[in-house]
Amino acid sequence: MLPLKSGLSLWMKLLGAQLVLVGLAFGGDDPEGARMLQEAQKQLSVYHAGQPESHRVLRVVYFVPSDRDPLANHEERLGRILEDVNGFYRDGFRRFGVEGRELALEKKDGKLVIHLVKGKLPASSYNYESGTATAAEAGEALKGRVDMRQDHVLVIYALCHKEADGRYVFNAPYYGGAVPSNEFSICHAADCELLDPLLLPEKNRGIVYTEHYYPRVEQTLGLFNSWYLGGIAHELGHGLGLPHDSGTVGEGRFGVSLMGRGNHHYREDKWGGRSPAYFSRGSALQLLSHPLVTGSDRGRGEKVHLCFDTLAFAEKNGVLHIDGSAGGTVPAYAVVAHVWPKSAKSDHGAISYPAVLDHGRFKLELTGLKQEPCHLKLTSLHLNGAESTEVFELEQDAKGGINIDKLTAEWLVDRAETAVVTKSPKVKEFVGDEVIASAPTPESARKLQALRSSLTPSAPSELADITEDQVFLSDVTWTDASVGWGKPARNSFWFDEKFQVSALLVLGGRFHDKGLYAHPPSSYGFAVDGKWKIFTATVGLRDGAATAASAVFIVRGDGKELYRSEPLRAGAREALSVDVSGVKGLELLTEGGGGNSNGSWAIWADPKIRR
Repeated sequence: MLPLKSGLSLWMKLLGAQLVLVGLAFGGDDPEGARMLQEAQKQLSVYHAGQPESHRVLRVVYFVPSDRDPLANHEERLGRILEDVNGFYRDGFRRFGVEGRELALEKKDGKLVIHLVKGKLPASSYNYESGTATAAEAGEALKGRVDMRQDHVLVIYALCHKEADGRYVFNAPYYGGAVPSNEFSICHAADCELLDPLLLPEKNRGIVYTEHYYPRVEQTLGLFNSWYLGGIAHELGHGLGLPHDSGTVGEGRFGVSLMGRGNHHYREDKWGGRSPAYFSRGSALQLLSHPLVTGSDRGRGEKVHLCFDTLAFAEKNGVLHIDGSAGGTVPAYAVVAHVWPKSAKSDHGAISYPAVLDHGRFKLELTGLKQEPCHLKLTSLHLNGAESTEVFELEQDAKGGINIDKLTAEWLVDRAETAVVTKSPKVKEFVGDEVIASAPTPESARKLQALRSSLTPSAPSELADITEDQVFLSDVTWTDASVGWGKPARNSFWFDEKFQVSALLVLGGRFHDKGLYAHPPSSYGFAVDGKWKIFTATVGLRDGAATAASAVFIVRGDGKELYRSEPLRAGAREALSVDVSGVKGLELLTEGGGGNSNGSWAIWADPKIRR
């Protein structure tokens, strides 16, 4: 039975927020954004009405290396920092006419609760890539109080020291995301004794520091706090599921979007800056449904598969029109498209195109597109705080327009791939003969065929029975196989009922029919019995791997190392050709290339031996 008091309490909050929305409708400096957010809030209010109030909160962990003490005044400063960041989010919602929305912080007697963790190692043993190790240490130290696989956690590090020359040096992990944002999350940020919202107006005093991205920076304390407080707000946004988002085509007049490059402009108006960070429509629309904002656990953990029921692409006068419908096991309330050039080093500059659903349908008009290849990411936002994403490539056709056939092909493949990994009842329909025959491009037909083959994979051949001059090792039996995450997989990416990233092997944008999944540490062994001369492959991390992840690829013959790659990060790949003449036992291994192994989706693409 629903607890009456807590249920009524949450409903009154939702009702109160809705009444405020009515009074502020179309107000503020962004009427169109206000209409979007207010319509979304109405749908969220209906979905969460009557639910007991959630007790989930953002938990703050303060990590101190074994040979250091917490930085000066850390408790008071962190309290001010989290209140200031939460105030930024709250003001961001308020700009759209949505009152009373902010993150639920863990507090006791009105003060921020800070979980202190003393690291097992000295400061010199930790660096920017130590997030996996420090999270494990924190989870062990806080067992029974903080659950790294159930809670939303912000880890702040006392990994900053002052050199004799007065320069501060940061060696802390600084990133967030990579886990289901509505279920649990973790993000990392750095502390400094001079990090304090009270110092944002400071224009006379300065700081000199060294960190992961910058060997030497000289700034006023005001600008430094804009960067590092903005960094906490930005990485926390990632931890809560927000992608990079530089705002819509017209939002630039408000400043710089927090989830774009606004982390360097956080509250810069305090020290006289003219382009302060703001909360974009797309970011606000997505965060509005997060459980830490709604205060409800309804639907938490429910998966949302095959969310785009239909998608139709068309181009007119340089504008890309997307007409579609979105559903899922939990209803969708909005969609957001993000576009950024493929030539860009990152997606920080992604332009967003948000829309709220009307009876499950939406229309997007992507204006201002550049005449160059771009990435297109289409995300459905669901009432329980979950999201589902489809990724496409915008390329020009022979006439200089957008290649609509390629977009349609990607959609058909993505739909089929999602059906395969989720074991949807519609999977056979999506990889049927008619669909494959009508595929708009040859590559999409190959991918659809590979997905169909993954449903009933052929038994591997015995290597000793092969009479041809060459063979893919992913098509023959191995003597042993192990991987660091999941299970060994041939000719497809590994997935199961919980981990459902992909079924296809894609490396550097190129699809490979053949390959081995090899999350480090991994090992595949083959009895080649001295009958083969050359081993070739292309190695790297599958597209979509975590940016901080890396892997080293190793080939051994009869225990002797024949090849070792440099640590390869996301986006890097390497072709190799190794002489295996006389080798009887061939091993393909991977090792982690750094401190962070999360998302190290290593693959051996086209692993082939020739006589």
